[in-house]
Amino acid sequence: MRPEWHDFYAGYDPATKQDKLYAGGVGGAFVYDITDLTNPKVIASITGVAGACAFHTFTPTPDGRYAITMPLFTYQYSVARVFDLKPALDGTVQTVSRPIGAWTPSWNGALHNFEVRWPDVFVAGQSDAFHVLNLMDPTNPYDVGYYVTRPGPYLHGIGIAGFTDARAGGRSNSMYEGAWGVDVRNADGLIVISDFDSGFWALKMDGFDGWNGHQWGMPNVSSAQDWDNGPDGAPKAQKVSLR
Repeated sequence: MRPEWHDFYAGYDPATKQDKLYAGGVGGAFVYDITDLTNPKVIASITGVAGACAFHTFTPTPDGRYAITMPLFTYQYSVARVFDLKPALDGTVQTVSRPIGAWTPSWNGALHNFEVRWPDVFVAGQSDAFHVLNLMDPTNPYDVGYYVTRPGPYLHGIGIAGFTDARAGGRSNSMYEGAWGVDVRNADGLIVISDFDSGFWALKMDGFDGWNGHQWGMPNVSSAQDWDNGPDGAPKAQKVSLR
């Protein structure tokens, strides 16, 4: 395993009966088979991507075929890229280097983190605040909703990357501002945002009252673990909750 990883996603793949780790960092983004934790194996990779020598965020769709990514350091003008992992998972290519789709809410912004609830992707977009995009056609993702959690100018963030201007009260021409983290509750569709400038937000999107992958012909797999039932197709474990 590399020491420069940034964000992770781990999930069960019912089709292959594997536990998979999706890890982005310096050098690329990699899919590991971690079914045997003592012997992780790389089974797919994204490397050699123009404008992205390292990856900050690497989040797959419930079936593990597609992934949406952001470059490490989330630099201004960077866009979210969508990759088709199937050629690498099938072994027809050694690595994936070209995205099949891209998206950004504005030409001069930078995104941060994603939560995938197919076909929607919930985005913490820093200066661009909170966005929701539709990934039904991975070659053409498009915006379906947004909410501004931080009014104010672009490039006015906290200088945690070495750009601090004391005259601006510790703020600077930095993208480290605005909507920073996002999470989604599958039971009722509650969306929560953490914002560098304005704090905590709890949001509801019209028409989104919860999520189950089966409603979309997908495995019911996401970053939200079902501790009672486990993921689709996995061996059933004893319940761990008191309900």
